Amino acid sequence: MVAWVIFQILLLTSVLFVGIQYFYYFSGIFNADIFLSLLFSILFTLGTFLLFFVIIHKLARKLMKEEEGILTGRDVILWGIAMTAADSAYFLVNKFFINQIFPAVFYRLFGAKFGKRVAIYPRLWDVELIEIGDDTSIGTGCIIGAHAISQGELFRKRIKIGKNCTIGAGTIILPGVTINDYVIVASNSVIPSNRVLAANSIYAGSPVKRIKDWNGETVWKN
Repeated sequence: MVAWVIFQILLLTSVLFVGIQYFYYFSGIFNADIFLSLLFSILFTLGTFLLFFVIIHKLARKLMKEEEGILTGRDVILWGIAMTAADSAYFLVNKFFINQIFPAVFYRLFGAKFGKRVAIYPRLWDVELIEIGDDTSIGTGCIIGAHAISQGELFRKRIKIGKNCTIGAGTIILPGVTINDYVIVASNSVIPSNRVLAANSIYAGSPVKRIKDWNGETVWKN
């Protein structure tokens, strides 16, 4: 925890330093127009660091022998580097609410596979192992991560969420989960590792249980 706080301080210090350099540069271009100089310095600073973290993340993933299953040795270290790069980017852009405005764009930069019109609000971990289909909505406060640590072993497995799904706020989705098309998961549910949720269904509970059929109709209509 202390190390992460120190890292955040160093990151913000680096961002500030680079931002000041950009500000002086753009001040010369825009004839000391403070607004334009500040705007472009912020955009270029964020772009620079975001690109840096994306490159580190992709490079670490490229060097990993295995991305799924039980990770050992060098793969654990590389996974840690990739996670730190993604977390650092999230921490940085979250200060400017960018990931809240364009979350799908942000996560795609780090390898997530999203369909069209995906509405997603929570923080994702191991985004390169997460797939979400068209017209799916993920509520606030959900915890979605494709890794787990048990008995000293780090395990990773892809999470797949289909089309036209609604995941209620506060739901926890663990590694290896597959949610097929047209599924509603009630708020504050827990989906254990490797569970497969059948299509056209409503689930709820901890752990989740199938409640009833759902064929895409509006659930609140009489």
